[in-house]
Amino acid sequence: MKIVSVEATKVGYPRLKPMTVPRVGPSRSSMNAQATPLRRYTKDPDFEFARRVPGGDRDVGCVVTLEDGTWGFGFTDHGRTTASIIEDYLAPAIEGRDVMSTETLYDLMIRVTSGFGTNALVAYAIAAVDLALWDAKGKALEQPVYSLLGGSTEILKPLYSTGNDTWWQKELGFKNFKRFSPYGPPDGIEGINRLEEEIAEARELVGPDAELMLDFWMGLDVETAVRTAERLRPYNLKWLEDAFLPDTLDEYERFRERVPWQTMATGEHWYGIYPFFHAAKEGLVDILQPDIIWCGGLTPLIKICHVAESAGLSVIPHGSGGTAYGQHACYGLTAVPMIECSGPVMTEPGVPLHEKDRLPGTVAPFDGKLKPSDAPGFGLNLRREWFPPFFD
Repeated sequence: MKIVSVEATKVGYPRLKPMTVPRVGPSRSSMNAQATPLRRYTKDPDFEFARRVPGGDRDVGCVVTLEDGTWGFGFTDHGRTTASIIEDYLAPAIEGRDVMSTETLYDLMIRVTSGFGTNALVAYAIAAVDLALWDAKGKALEQPVYSLLGGSTEILKPLYSTGNDTWWQKELGFKNFKRFSPYGPPDGIEGINRLEEEIAEARELVGPDAELMLDFWMGLDVETAVRTAERLRPYNLKWLEDAFLPDTLDEYERFRERVPWQTMATGEHWYGIYPFFHAAKEGLVDILQPDIIWCGGLTPLIKICHVAESAGLSVIPHGSGGTAYGQHACYGLTAVPMIECSGPVMTEPGVPLHEKDRLPGTVAPFDGKLKPSDAPGFGLNLRREWFPPFFD
């Protein structure tokens, strides 16, 4: 089936507005800034998240249309930059080719952008196209994507929630929990002390049989990470996540040498396949966490899972429970043992998860369980008119 067009689009589906009023008082998540790389300069969360483009996350769509009129949809972040890459480089490379040749199409997109690098924002743009291709392929074959991957939904995979409203997430039915650390190196010993208090409180709340994890969102240095890991050892954390800047792979090596017993996870800010291969080969981390919307799409995620399985590692894609794309990937790939439900799918205390805004057709977790749609493609229920051209 030939690809007729590949188009960057705006994302204009009808937004879902919560009907339930949040419980009184700010959520714990909004009260605590994350320990991001910018924390050495400011503790203002509005400044820390000013890196986001106007219009918010996931503001660029991609529609791939086939010769019989079938169309698939993918999306990504970062506005005009990724939309331009789709229109100027990726679309001309793959239009007129067979939508079933997913491997070839991904390789073409990598090679056509190799002159200026396939990392970061290029990977975001490739992801939108790759996901639209998989969506169109599933629709053309009248199969859900997880089935095309050879996966099954007969046995539901465990979920974990992400955020600091642990009490609310427990009330929603989650059995496993990940928290963010609001403290980094500028907070010194006082920050470590406060973090221990919060983790001790969380462990007491969830009990000894729940998995508890901690995310630093690239906000630490090696010395602070070592001191923090030693202090938190009594609370039996399943893993520490994303401790260092993504390009400083040597920091993971130095941390591993000093704290060999601590399980480490990272990868949401790695792009393409090579960083994951290098980390697996060198034994830098135990759990790889590519984001399907950021790393380049489903095709490289499949390759990352194969690398992980060869090295005896797990893959837990970042934020995978919050999009239909991530949900299908998790059920289609055996390297994935758990599914993360984070910001895109979580709600303020008191607001049911089914009231969270999401692309129509995206399944919301219920009572700590999640099963992707079995409709063709990624199971999204979309109208073409919701996605006009990005560049009018």
